[in-house]
Order: sequence, then C-alpha cells, then structure tokens
Amino acid sequence: MLTLVFFLVAYLLTQVNALLDSQSTADDLYSPTTCNSPIYCEGPLLKAVQLAQLFADSKTFVDMPTTKPVNKVLEAFQSLGNDPDKKSLQSFVEDHFSPAGSEMKPYNITTEPLVWLDKVGDTKYRGWVNQLHHAWSKLAFKFDTSYLCKGCVSSTLPVRRPFVVPGGRFREFYYWDSYFVIEGLLKSGLNSLALDMIENFLDFVDTFGFMPNGARIYYLNRSQPPFLAEMVNLYYQKTQDISIMKKALPVLDKEYSFWLKNTTVVIRKGDIKYKLNRFNVESHSPRPESYNEDFNTVYNGTTLTTKQQNDLFSNLATGAETGWDYSSRWTKAKTDTPDTDILRTLDTRNIIPVELNALLWSMETHLTTWYEIYGGDITTDKLRRRKVQYYRKQATKRLNAMDALLWNQSQTSFFDYNITSNTQSTEFSPASLYPFWLGALPPRARDPSTLHHVFDSTRRQLKSYPGILASTTQSTSMQWDFPNGWPPLQYIVINSMLNVDALLGKSRYAPLAKVLAQRTAASAYCSWFLTGGSIPGNLEKLSNTTDNGHMFEKFDVRSLTASGSGGEYTVQIGFGWTNGVTLWILNKFNDLVAPDCTSSDIYRVPEMDQD
Repeated sequence: MLTLVFFLVAYLLTQVNALLDSQSTADDLYSPTTCNSPIYCEGPLLKAVQLAQLFADSKTFVDMPTTKPVNKVLEAFQSLGNDPDKKSLQSFVEDHFSPAGSEMKPYNITTEPLVWLDKVGDTKYRGWVNQLHHAWSKLAFKFDTSYLCKGCVSSTLPVRRPFVVPGGRFREFYYWDSYFVIEGLLKSGLNSLALDMIENFLDFVDTFGFMPNGARIYYLNRSQPPFLAEMVNLYYQKTQDISIMKKALPVLDKEYSFWLKNTTVVIRKGDIKYKLNRFNVESHSPRPESYNEDFNTVYNGTTLTTKQQNDLFSNLATGAETGWDYSSRWTKAKTDTPDTDILRTLDTRNIIPVELNALLWSMETHLTTWYEIYGGDITTDKLRRRKVQYYRKQATKRLNAMDALLWNQSQTSFFDYNITSNTQSTEFSPASLYPFWLGALPPRARDPSTLHHVFDSTRRQLKSYPGILASTTQSTSMQWDFPNGWPPLQYIVINSMLNVDALLGKSRYAPLAKVLAQRTAASAYCSWFLTGGSIPGNLEKLSNTTDNGHMFEKFDVRSLTASGSGGEYTVQIGFGWTNGVTLWILNKFNDLVAPDCTSSDIYRVPEMDQD
C-alpha cells in the first residue's frame, strides 16, 4: 500500500510541476499541449469529486478555478484518504475552489447604432433585432489573469484577446459555434471583435496544431467541425482585410495537416481506392465535463471487455468532436428501448460524415485560391506554386471520392458512409446539404435536372410539422435528433437553397428558403417573447412571466413557440449562434413579419404550397 501511495504522490507532483510550468504566468499562455492537469483531467481527484455528484452538471466542477496553489489542493485531497465521503468532498471543493467561470470578466463592447436596422420592415422585429444587437455585451468576456493566485490554476486555455461565449453552461468559446457568432458580430458591425475571435483560433492552431473543441484544457483531445477557413473567408468578404490572409495561410496549413494525419480513411470501391475523412478521437476515460454521464454509459449495468470500454469512450469523445453530441447518425440502434442505452451503440468513428468532407474540400479550395493570390507575400514563388498545385489536387481527389461514396444519384442527395458495412446511411439530415452550401458538388450533382430535386426531402420534412428543420427524422432521447432543430443547420440549408438558385439562374427555391427563414426567426422570437421578452413602447411583457426573454440554443420543430429538449443537459440560453443566425436572417429577409405568438393561426404558412 505504501508503495502505491508513494507512486501516486510522485505522479501527482510530476503533473503539478507540468501544470505550474504551463499555467502560472500570463506570459506563457499556450504551453499545455495535452490534458495533463491532475485536477481537471483523468485522475483520482477528478474521479472522486465527479462520482460524488456534488453538482447537477458534471461540467460545473471542471470549470472552477482553484483558490489555493495546486500543490496545496492536492495535499488537501490526499489528506481525505482513499475513499472520502460526499460531505468531506463537498467541504474540500468549497475550501479550495471558486465558482465556475470566476476567471472570466465581462468585456465592454461599444455598440454603434445598427446601420441596417431601419431596413427591417416589421416594427416588432426591428425592436427585437436592436436588442440582439446590444446583447453581445452579455456574452463577451476576457480572461482575467489577475484573478488567479500564484500557483493557482484554472481549466481555461487562456487567450489575450476578448471572445464571445455561447451562454449558459458554456462559459468558454467553442469552435464551430463561433462561425455563426462571427456572422452575427459582422452583421452588428463589430468587426474588431470578430477579428479577435478569429485570431484566438489562429493562435490556438499555431500552438496546438489544431483547434480544440473549446477553450478548456479538457478539450485538448479533440476538435470540432473545421470552420476556421470559413471564418476567415467570412471576415475577408466583409472587410477585404488582406492582412488576415497572410496570417491565416500558414496556420490553416497546420490545421489541414492535422485532419489529414489523424482522420484520413482509405476506402476501396472496386479497383479504386478513395481517401475521405472521419471524426476520430482516442480516449480511454470519461470526458471530464460529462464524467458521470460517460461513466454510467460505459460501466453501469454493462459487461463490456476492456477493449469495448475503450472503444465506447473513444466513440463518446468522437461524438462530441462532431458537434452533434449525440445523434442517431452515429449509433447502430436508431430507437431507445427501456433496457438499452442507445449511446452504447455509438459507432461514430466508422462513419464518414458529409459535412466534414465538404468543409475540408472547401478548405482545400480556399487554400488553392488564397495561395495563388496572396501566397507570394509570405513564401517563395516556387513554394507558392507547389502549394497551389497540391491543394488543387487534394480538392479534386476529395470531390471524386465524395461523388463515388457519398453522392446518391437516385435520391439526389449526399449521405454519410458507413465504413463497417460499406454502405450509405440513407436517412435525411440537413448535414446532407453542406456541399450545396459550400459548393462541393461533382458534375452530376450540378446538372439542372438534378438540382430541381435536391430539396425534395427538405420540402417534405417542412410540410410534416410547423417549425424549423429537424436534425434527423429519428425520434430518440438524443438532442441532435427529432424533434430538435438547431439554428446553425437552418442557416446552412437556407444558404444551400440560395446557392442552388444561383446555379439554376432562377428563383426556384427562394420561396422555400424564405419559409425556413420565417420559421427560424419566429421560433426564436416567440420563445423569447413567451419567456418575458418585451420591447419598450412596442411589445408589452406578458403578465405571467418573470424573466426578460431567453434566446435558446435549439427549438422543438413541432412548434413555433417551444425550445428544444433532451441530451445530457437542460436546454441552454444565451445564445451565441441563435443570435448570430437571427441577425443574419433578418438582415437578408428584412420583410419578414413577426407573428402573434399567442395565436392559434401562428403555424399557417401558405407559401409551403408553392413549388
């Protein structure tokens, strides 16, 4: 026993020294390259505290900074003995940690009047947009390095610039969420804050070789859908700031290499080998921020082998990397049963997802163009030409592989590919429309006769219920399944429709795009109003409400007045990407009319009858 204790103490001290080296000073913000914290990453302390269930949400503890130097924290934990009770652990946490998110301080934003506000025709929507425009100040923060005592630590991966968080339990910035936040910031004229966000991402990729899931040390084992090139493009299209290109190009090279090295899969079809990419995380322990959930999924009521346990931990972490955590897209089972946890059938790493490959094709295409135009300013002409040729070739090969494996001509749709069964997963999902948003279309998908049918399934789904587009048609307990719909997916689908209209040279899908825009705006607006939202002089607060209006992360597609549900946590409010998508919609579709959210006629959308 003494030998075991000695080994444990030695290990913890080694980890402490590593953590102190990486987090003790504001001048060395980017040292951690793995989740090496003896507090916030897998280890005796994390396991004991999380399994004691001191908090309703597992994420709360790992977001709490220490109030004492980390060595003192570990000594205090060791003094509790081998099997501390819940009361002792509660006192330990209260004595050595400050509230979750304490190391963040609000960032003051100066918001100028919205230049396009008067173009919003409906007065209620106009007043609401103005409130959303000013709401960024509630979600903008900076990392407060002065808060931590010498030797104290936090799970935050600090940055020097301000950032915008999603809201609620999400106290840090996230990868793919931030694309839609940046869209909203640019619509609000907050170009400088949008640039700060992008440069934070560039710094992370430059340091870690990839963009973590979010700005916490416990996210260092995974990424999220690679939207960084799209962020850079979005900012450049708005500002024409060439300097961002010069800074971004070598960093995007690094991110691209990360995805190729860690997620490439070779698939043989006939005599031809194709290369595409999957999400892929190796993990042998619960996610720190979802510790209890993962622990129960893997261990409670199961008789899994060690290999099966590790595979399940890896698939859970990989599911989080997809951004769709979780969905029937990643499970072998498609429905819940009373005696089976559907998450135990996760097979995420064996799925080739449409959106990941569309995003990587877009990155390859952007890098081809950007190196051709701007590469001469940052490298030799010879190397610039080599990079242009390389990325052009990579994009061509990927598009051929997507055509062969992901495109389904008979159903005029892209589908995920299962590398275990070597078949497509032919179930409807808005993820299938990413290529139409990004332009990753092989020749046969661009044919006008094909383009006339690519939204047939979308139209059918929108006719099936009154709200926005659901993530999938499968009804499970997982939050990225029916009946939940998510604002970023509506943005992608609307853009896809408008892009296909541009390819066809006519407004075939513009009415359908407007219907979806109308429903998306109405869902966010009514949920906000019914939770206490009001507009001085225009919209009176409901008498039965005590809050001031919430912007939700997701919505129930069976209604225009309800938030979403399900998943590992309660529906969150804030909310970064909902605000961003809403601002984008009401900027683009400025003739939309705010509904009467208390009327039974709210669900009638006669435009759906149009072809």
